[in-house]
Amino acid sequence: MGYSITQETPSDNQEELISLINRNFNKTDSQWFNWSHHQNPFGDNYCWLAREDTAGQLIGSTGLLTRRMCYDGSPFAVGQAESINIDKEHRSAQAALKLQRALISHLPETDFNFVYSMTDKAAPIFKRCRYKEVGTFQHWVKPIRSEYKLKEKIHSPILRNSVSYLVDLAMRVYSLESRTFLSHRNRFNFDAPIDERFETLFSKHSQGIVMVERTRDFLEWRFRHEPSTRFHIMTMENPKRELLGYMIYVLGETGRKGDYAAGIQDFFYRDLKSLQQMLAAFCHHSRQIRLESIVINYFGRQEVSKLLARFGFFQRHSETKVFVHANQYKPDFDIKPILDPNRWHLTNAELLS
Repeated sequence: MGYSITQETPSDNQEELISLINRNFNKTDSQWFNWSHHQNPFGDNYCWLAREDTAGQLIGSTGLLTRRMCYDGSPFAVGQAESINIDKEHRSAQAALKLQRALISHLPETDFNFVYSMTDKAAPIFKRCRYKEVGTFQHWVKPIRSEYKLKEKIHSPILRNSVSYLVDLAMRVYSLESRTFLSHRNRFNFDAPIDERFETLFSKHSQGIVMVERTRDFLEWRFRHEPSTRFHIMTMENPKRELLGYMIYVLGETGRKGDYAAGIQDFFYRDLKSLQQMLAAFCHHSRQIRLESIVINYFGRQEVSKLLARFGFFQRHSETKVFVHANQYKPDFDIKPILDPNRWHLTNAELLS
C-alpha cells in the first residue's frame, strides 16, 4: 500500500486533522487543536499529512513545533517533533517513516539547531531516521498514605487504619522530608499567579541546562490556556519576594490502585536547597489535603533523581525515550553537550498529547 506525503499548515484540512486526532488520541474538543496548533507562543508550527494513494484518505500526520531553548546564556531555536499520528489499520513502518523523513528533510529550511522528540512507541522509527537516543524519561511515585494499598490485604477497617498509621509514620521518618527545616522566612503559596518572576528565575539559574525557555508567555499558554485541565501553581519566595522555585501540578490523577494523587507537571528552582524545601512543603501539603500519592515524570539532571529517591519516591518502569536529530546545515552548533542526559530538564510541560 502506497502513501503520499504533503507539507501543509495546521489550518489546511483542519476538520480532517481534528477527526484524525480524535480517532487516535481521544481529543474530542476542537479547542485543544486550536490551543496546541494555533497559539504556540514561540511561533508557527509545521505539519505533514499522509494520505493513502488509492483513496486519498487522510490516514496519518506529524508536526514540528517551534520551541526556543537557552544554553550557556545563548537563546536558539529548536523543533519539537510531535507524536506520529497514524490510523490503526495503517500502522506499518512505511507511513511513519515517510512522515518522519519528510520532517527531517525540511530542517535545512528552518532556523532550528536540532529537533528533539519524546516517544514511547515510535523509537524504532526515530532510530531508522538517524535520531540519536539521549535517554529515557523517569516515572517517579511517592506514597503519602498507605491505606489504599492495604485494602485488598486487610479487610478490617480498624486493623487497616492501625497498620496504615504505622506504615505512614515509617515512610515519613525514612523520607528526607522529616529532616528538612522549613524556614518561616520563606513563603509558600499554593494558589500563585504566573508573573515576571518566573522568567527571572529561569534566566538567572538555567545556565548549562538544556530546556525550553520558561517565559511568562510559554507558562501561561501551557498551564493557563490549555482548555481541558486545571493546573495548580505552588511557589516559594524569600522575604524580598524573589522567586526561589515553583511547582505546577494537577490533582486527581488515578494511580494503579485507584489512589487520589497529585501529578507534578513542571518545576524549576534556584538551587538544590530550594528544591528540597519545596518538596518537603509539597509533601506536607499533600498530606493535609488527604492525597494518597505524588507522581512525576522527569528527564534530566541526576541531582533531581537522587533527591527524589531521598524523599521516598521510587521509580516505575517507563518506555518514553528522548531523541535528538541535529540540523546538518548548522555546522557551528555543537551537538555533543545536547547528547548528555545530565544537562537536560524535561517535564510534562513538553508532553502535550
